[in-house]
Amino acid sequence: MEKISKNQLFCLIMMGQIGSTNLWALGIEAKRDAWIVDIISTIAGMGLVWLYTSIYSKYPDKNIVGITQSILGKTLGWPLGFIYFMLYAFNATRTTSEFADLINVTFLQDTPNLVIQIIFYLAIIYVLFLGIETLGRIAEIIFSVVIFLIIAIYIMIIASKQIDFKELLPVFQDGYKPILKAFYPIGINFPFGLVYVFFQFWKYNGSVKTVKKTTYWALALTGVNLTVSLIIMVTSMGINYTSNATIPFLEVIKLINIGDIITNLDAIGVILVFMGGFYLTILFYYSAVIIFAELFHIKDYRWVLVPLAIFIMWYSRVYEPNYPFHVKYLLPQFWQQFVPLSNVVPIMLLIIFYLKKYCNKDLNIKNKEGSREGI
Repeated sequence: MEKISKNQLFCLIMMGQIGSTNLWALGIEAKRDAWIVDIISTIAGMGLVWLYTSIYSKYPDKNIVGITQSILGKTLGWPLGFIYFMLYAFNATRTTSEFADLINVTFLQDTPNLVIQIIFYLAIIYVLFLGIETLGRIAEIIFSVVIFLIIAIYIMIIASKQIDFKELLPVFQDGYKPILKAFYPIGINFPFGLVYVFFQFWKYNGSVKTVKKTTYWALALTGVNLTVSLIIMVTSMGINYTSNATIPFLEVIKLINIGDIITNLDAIGVILVFMGGFYLTILFYYSAVIIFAELFHIKDYRWVLVPLAIFIMWYSRVYEPNYPFHVKYLLPQFWQQFVPLSNVVPIMLLIIFYLKKYCNKDLNIKNKEGSREGI
C-alpha cells in the first residue's frame, strides 16, 4: 500500500483548509465580531477532530467504507458508504463549479467555463493517476509557495498602511446572538467539518498517534490563519465592503500599494485561487473515486477517474449554473449535508462502536462464567 509521510499529510490538510477558507470572510454575519466567531469555531473544531480521529483510531487500516461496514454491518454500512460517495462527488462538483466561475469572472472573462474545468481536471487526473504519494509530494512543494504568498500579502498590506484596528470596535455591539448564529452550522463546519474527508487519507500514514497530532496542529494553524485573514480584511476594507465583496481576499490584494512601486499584484490572487481550488477539489474527487472503487470492488481506482470527472463537469453545469446560485444555497447545503453527515453520523458511529464493544465484553464474561459452571 502507498504511504504518505507526516509532513505530506500536514501539507494536504493545510492545503484543503486554505482552499476552503482563505479567500472568504468566514463568520462575517457577526460583523465586527467575526474574528470571535473564528476563534470559537477553531476551539470547537478541535472537538470535531477528536471525534473523527477517535473513530479512525478504532480502524486505522480502513477508510469510511470499511469503518461504516465494520460498525454497522454490510446491510447498513454499504448504503451509508454510498451516501458518502455521493456527498464527496457533490462537493467535488460544487468546488469545481465555484472555482471555475471565480477564475472565469475575475481573471479569464473571455475563456469558456468548460475549458477552465477541462484544464482543471486534466491536471487532477494526471496527479491522481500517479498515486497518493505523488499528491503528497506535490502538496509539500505547493504549500511552501502558498503560505509564503499569504504571509507576504499580510506584510505588504500592513506596509501599505491600510490597516485601521478601530474597524473591530465595538466588541459585542449586537450581543452574542449573531456570533452563535454565525458559529453553527457554518462557522464550525467550514472549514473544520471538512476534515471528515481525510478518513480516506489517514490510513496511508498508518500511525494513529502521528495522524492525531498532525491533524490537530494543522487545524490549529488553520484557525490562526483564518482569524488573522479575517482581521486583515475587516481592518483594511471596513465591515460593509468586506461583507459585500465577492472575494474579499482578492480585494485586499488590490489595496496593496507600497510607494507606487509594489502594486497591481492580482497575479498572486490568481495563484491562490487556482491552488486553493485545485487541492480542495482533488480531495473530494479522490475520496469519491476511492469509495466508489471499494464499494463496487474495482481493483484499480484509476478506471474510475475519467468517467467520474466527465460526470462532475456535466453535473456542475446542471446543478450550479453560476456563482450567485452557489452563494444563495450555501446555508441550506450545510443543514442538508454537513449537520447530518459531518456531525450526527460520526457521533452515532462512535456510540454504536462502544455499545457493541460493551455488549461483546458482557457476552464474553457470561460465556466464561457458563464454561466454569459446566466444568
